[in-house]
Amino acid sequence: MFTKDEIDSKFIFMLAYMLSLFTADIPPEIIIIMLSNLEFFGEYSSIFKKLRILINGYRYKFSTAITITSSKLRIKPLKDFLIRFSQAISHDVDMKSYLEREIDMNLTEYYATMNRKIESMANFISAYYTLSSALIFSVATLTLLSILFNIGTVVLRLMALAMIAIIGMLTIIVYVSYKPETYIIYKKQEKYLALIAIQSSLILIILTRNYLTVVVSGILMLGIGMYFRTKETKLNTLEKHYVSFVTYFSRTYSVVNNLRDSLISVLRGDVGAMRPLVTLAINRLEYGVRKSLIFELMGEESGSMLISMLNRIISAAIEFGGDVRYMGEIVAKIGTSLLNLRARREQNGRAFEALVYALQATSAAIGGALLSLLETFENIFAFNAVNEIFTFGYVNIAEISMILLLIFVALSFANGISIAIAYGKTFFSGLYFIGILLIITALAFHFTYVATEGLFKGIFQEIPPVLSTQI
Repeated sequence: MFTKDEIDSKFIFMLAYMLSLFTADIPPEIIIIMLSNLEFFGEYSSIFKKLRILINGYRYKFSTAITITSSKLRIKPLKDFLIRFSQAISHDVDMKSYLEREIDMNLTEYYATMNRKIESMANFISAYYTLSSALIFSVATLTLLSILFNIGTVVLRLMALAMIAIIGMLTIIVYVSYKPETYIIYKKQEKYLALIAIQSSLILIILTRNYLTVVVSGILMLGIGMYFRTKETKLNTLEKHYVSFVTYFSRTYSVVNNLRDSLISVLRGDVGAMRPLVTLAINRLEYGVRKSLIFELMGEESGSMLISMLNRIISAAIEFGGDVRYMGEIVAKIGTSLLNLRARREQNGRAFEALVYALQATSAAIGGALLSLLETFENIFAFNAVNEIFTFGYVNIAEISMILLLIFVALSFANGISIAIAYGKTFFSGLYFIGILLIITALAFHFTYVATEGLFKGIFQEIPPVLSTQI
């Protein structure tokens, strides 16, 4: 999550939008008004609303209004920019070259900040993996101690609650520290579908308390997650093709100076996944839809916030007579930088995904072996001949099985969300990883339990008949 001292992508989009308007020779006061009316810039728009009130409502000078507003700002990048922006206006600096330098500087800083986050995330992932492994082995060790020293299951319950709390806290830390900037627009129906899938899976697991149910829940989560993952993969491809499209389109438009002819010309080339959206844009032009609305609808129908943001920058240059070719190059540069960061983050995600799958399978296998061992101990120590020599603390096998189930389900959800964050994906895409982890947990637990049970039966076939008849 970005702090107040860090640059986010919306800030860079805002600078590019301002540059687009300045290439059309729009006065700074009008640009402030236009920015204040654009809600998709979030917190930045509300700050420009305050500027607009001071300039148009109270008739403050431009520089004075900026000084008053920036003095109360806690967003350092915007505060520094407004001060430099005011000085550039006062000294009659070429705003086109000035804003281009601002975009380059902030884009470089943003790129460096994100790279540092990716590197620190790789280090944190190693610590996360180590701590998760330690927690699983702690549960196994404490379970065996409760048997040998007759501690009971109360300590195990407390340990399970503490472990689930630690897992949840770790997941929150990962989310807060490394939450990715996602550029996907989800419909309400899709969000409700994900919520229903999660609730159904949890209710099913809690009511039945069976590892077979965990497999069924995993398949359900995997199916829903695959839908979101497929959508995100298609959008990633679409965004890559959009960078090529906007480059070719802006160059063509600068020559023919006609939107319809430019779109038709670009459509003759290879625009990849952008072809359906470009075709729709041409059809809307035929029906007289205004240019800005065409680009706005293209962004919304793409389902990508990145395309929607960049489209607004290009459409502003077209609508107000700005330098379309120049803005096309700026937009392509921003889009390429963001996509490169995403690609690097995905490399870390792949490594973390493999580690988590291995950890989950190992943890579930330990749980299966532990449960089988406890059942074997319970059978052995049930004989008076053995009980006179060794004492066996009573434990409720069914309760321990339930505790292990809750721990593994919590670990599956936490690890699935962490994998999605490591990849730079949304929470909805994390359902795919949660489903895989639930299936791995159930299968590893079951097969290890069966294999360990068979192993112990084979070992104890050689014990005296007085015992083997009852084991």
